[in-house]
Amino acid sequence: MLHLNDNPRLSDGGTANNSNNGDGEPAAPIWKVLVFDSFCRDVVSTVLRVNDLRDNGVTVHMQLEAQRSPIPDVPAIYFVQPKRENIARMTEDIAKDLYELYYINFASSLPRALLEEFAVQTTASGKAHQIAQVYDQYLNFLCPEENMFSIHLPSTFETIHNPSMTDIAMSSLIDNIVSSLFSVLLTLKTIPTICAPRGNAAEMVATRLDAKLREHILGSRHNLFTEDAEDILSQSRRPVLVLLDRDFDLASMFMHSWTYQALIHDIYDIRFNQIAVEKNDDAGRKSTKYYDLNVSDSFWARNADQPFPEVAVSIDDASNAFKREADEITRMGGVSSLDEMGNIDVGASTKQLQRAITTLPELTARKANIDMHMNIATSMLDAIKNRQLDDLFQIEEQLTRQTKTLILEAINDPEKKNPHDKLRLFILYLLANEAMRQADIDECEAALAAAGCDLAPLQYLHKLKRVNKMNASIS
Repeated sequence: MLHLNDNPRLSDGGTANNSNNGDGEPAAPIWKVLVFDSFCRDVVSTVLRVNDLRDNGVTVHMQLEAQRSPIPDVPAIYFVQPKRENIARMTEDIAKDLYELYYINFASSLPRALLEEFAVQTTASGKAHQIAQVYDQYLNFLCPEENMFSIHLPSTFETIHNPSMTDIAMSSLIDNIVSSLFSVLLTLKTIPTICAPRGNAAEMVATRLDAKLREHILGSRHNLFTEDAEDILSQSRRPVLVLLDRDFDLASMFMHSWTYQALIHDIYDIRFNQIAVEKNDDAGRKSTKYYDLNVSDSFWARNADQPFPEVAVSIDDASNAFKREADEITRMGGVSSLDEMGNIDVGASTKQLQRAITTLPELTARKANIDMHMNIATSMLDAIKNRQLDDLFQIEEQLTRQTKTLILEAINDPEKKNPHDKLRLFILYLLANEAMRQADIDECEAALAAAGCDLAPLQYLHKLKRVNKMNASIS
C-alpha cells in the first residue's frame, strides 16, 4: 500500500515505482503523503514507526479529520474505514485539489452503495481523473506482535453483556467482528474449520463468518484466497478456528502473572506497543518517559515471556557484555569514553581501530536498548514491592489449596496497597471454589469493602453464575 500497490499512475504517465532505473540502480522513492482516520492510524502505529514511514517514501502523515494545507505536486495515500463520513471528507479533499493524485485504500470491503456514492460525488467535482486507485486492503485489525492480532473493539465484553443492548446494535457489532476476522483469515490466506459453542455471541460470529467465507469463495468472481476455491475447501488438513465467549474463561483476565510482558501490561498497560513510565527525581518532581516495545527489539523478543527474575539477570548480563566491549574499544582508541571516539582521526587509525569505530552506531543502539530495559525493570521492581505482586502470584499459583482464612489475611494486609489486586484475588478464589458458602462470601465482601474495593464486579459475577447454572439445568 505504501508503495502505491506496486502500480502507480503518475501525472506524466511514467512508472516510478520500479525496483531499479534504466542503469540497473535502485530507483528513487516516490515521496508521498499518508492520510488516515483514527482506526487506521492505530493499525499503522502498531507495525510502523515514523522512520519506517520515511523509508517507504512517506514524508508527512496526517489525520483525515484534521485541517490540512494543499500539497498539489505530491500523491496522497488515503487509508480509512469505509464510512460515509470518510467518503465525504475525501471527496471534499479531491474537490479542493489538495494533492496531485489520490490512492484510496479502505481498511475493509467498501459496500456497493458507498462506492456508488463516492463515484457520484467525485464525478460531480470534475476531479475523478485524479483518483489513481481504489483498493480494499482488508486490514481492519491490529497486529502488535508477529503471532497475535486484535480486532481493536474496546469494551466489547461490556457492550455485549449490556441488558439495554438493542438487536440492531448487537448485529452491527457482530458484523464488525466478522469483518475483522475475515480480514485476518484473508491475510493468512487460509480457510479454517470454525468451532464455537452454542447459545452465545460466539455462535453468532461463527455462523456469520462461515456464511461470509462461503459467499466469497463460491459466489465471488475473484477469489482473494486462491485461484482455485475448490482446492481450499477440499483440503484435508485445515487449521481450526475456535471462537469462545469471554465468559468461557473469566479467570485469565484477573490473574497476576510473573512474566516480563504480562507484568508490564499489568503495571503500565501496553498501548500500541508503547508504555509510559513515571519517574521521580531527587527533588520529587515527576517525569514521564515513553518506551516502544516491538519485535525489532531483540532483547524484548527473547525475554518477553520469561519470568521477571530471569529478565533482571539477562539485563545485568547484557549490561556487563556491553561494558566489556565498550572498554575494549575505548582502550584501542586511547580515550576514556565512547563519546570521545568521534574525535579520533579515522584515516590515521589502525585497521583494527577503524573496525571498532564502525561498530559505534550498533553499540550506541545497544546501550540505549539496555538502558531502556534497565529503567523499565527498576520501575517495575518498585511497583512489585509496593503491590506485593510476587506474593499474589504465589497465592494464585496454588489457589485451589488456599483457605478462606489466607484469602482474608491477604485482603486485610495493609502492605498490599492496591484494592484492585485484592478484588482480583478474591474473584479468582470465588471462581475456583464454586461451592463457597454464602456466609464466607459475605465475610470476604465486607473485608473488600473495608479495603476500599468497588464491589460492582462481584454483583455481575454472581448474576453470571446464576445464569450459567440456570442454562446448565435447562440443557
